[in-house]
Amino acid sequence: IAYVLKNFGQVPWAVAIGMFCIYAPFAQLQFSTFAMLGRAVMRWELSHETSPGRLLLSVAGLALSYTGIDWLLPKLFQDSFGHALFQNESLRQLAAEGGVWLLTSLILFVNLLVFVVYRRLRMRREMSFWPEMRLLAPTLLVAAAVLTGGYLVGNRELIRVRQLLSGSEGTVPTLLAGIVQANIGDIEKLAAETGLRGASRRVLDLHFEMSQRLLGLVPKPHFIVWPETSYPSTFRTPETPDEESRDKQLEAEVRRWDVPLFFGGYDQDRFQRKDYNAFFFLLPRARENFVKQDANSMVDLEVYRKNILLLFGEYIPGADQFDWIRKTFPQVGNFGRGGGPRALEVPIHHPERPLLKLSPLICYEVLFPSYTLPAVRDGAEILLNVTNDSWFGPTAEPELHLALATFRAIETRRPLVRSTNTGISAVVQPDGRISERGGLFREEILNFQVPLVGKQFGPRSTRILAWGDWFGPVALVLGLAFLGLLARSLRGRVSLS
Repeated sequence: IAYVLKNFGQVPWAVAIGMFCIYAPFAQLQFSTFAMLGRAVMRWELSHETSPGRLLLSVAGLALSYTGIDWLLPKLFQDSFGHALFQNESLRQLAAEGGVWLLTSLILFVNLLVFVVYRRLRMRREMSFWPEMRLLAPTLLVAAAVLTGGYLVGNRELIRVRQLLSGSEGTVPTLLAGIVQANIGDIEKLAAETGLRGASRRVLDLHFEMSQRLLGLVPKPHFIVWPETSYPSTFRTPETPDEESRDKQLEAEVRRWDVPLFFGGYDQDRFQRKDYNAFFFLLPRARENFVKQDANSMVDLEVYRKNILLLFGEYIPGADQFDWIRKTFPQVGNFGRGGGPRALEVPIHHPERPLLKLSPLICYEVLFPSYTLPAVRDGAEILLNVTNDSWFGPTAEPELHLALATFRAIETRRPLVRSTNTGISAVVQPDGRISERGGLFREEILNFQVPLVGKQFGPRSTRILAWGDWFGPVALVLGLAFLGLLARSLRGRVSLS
């Protein structure tokens, strides 16, 4: 966070660290909120006689309450304990049922049971373990049963998904997604060295040259993807002759390649005087425009505008209402919001999929399960995510971003293709496996093989696709209900005593 504020917000290190210290106490409010609740319950359970049933009820209530609070409270990055299981092949499959929140509840439930056993044994009044173990043994058995059951259910689902992916129930067609990772994340720094015009020219020439090399591969990709904000200006809303010349050159190159180009850039609405972080889908030839409900118009371009913006990177709360905020932080973007998730149909040269449905996701949007679900229900076969993680420099953030993104593939049973400026570009399979990936801070061309599994996995093939992101709110209601019953029971015991 401090690195972003310093290098992209252009504030001094002292100010960046100070702003981070102000932000930090509010970054994960679920911990402090839950601590007050959990401490009271645990103190009672550890200091009074209880029964295995009520102990299990208390722990279940706490696990669900934490999950519900975690789901309810806002966070900059939608991280949770459940994401820690992103490399566990079996347990991560449970995300198809209830998302990451189900995994968070599983982790809390098992760990709290073990914690209760450990603390009660340490606090026992007798020298022997056995009187206390008569109470605690059933809780350990339940913890083991829940964990084993999770593994068995997840492993069964993993086997089923991999059988479908291997073609045991029909051939799964594949396509090749060409990724250009030019290792250019900070165009402002490049512009400071060469001037804005020189920087734009250098960025565009490098992407052209790398795309040409990509098209020289055998077999060549069915489409090419450039990462987020890789095009160094707005597209088709030129304000200078240089910008118009760049637009025309790009159009000419795509026609010559005869392959669609999907690229990140900036869009502009001159009527509303708004700029947008956008994802452009440029075709080699015009086609009938079915999207805009005008069968007579011919288009070669579709535009997706980012909807979920990054706080303090792409917008500042209140900047639209109060001019002084925008003037105080002129270096922070003030982008408009797009219309929301879409299943965007584009033609490609593929014998089995002449029309391909994609779900475009720009950077931060891939962290939100509820944002990816509507497009997949509408028929999207691939989740296509363009990202610029160079904001965070040489930190663990690119790995963390990829780890969080893998769950979107599991939840929807669709492959996730990530194209990034500086890494990590990757393909995540519908079972969560990262089958192909590029490097970090390297210039690379990547020709990723992607399965098209629309027929194998329908638009509501997982519970979370059918029900939505349901487990978080349900956990909140059940957790508070359990704890309410527990409090009522404890009040009854106190009054009797």
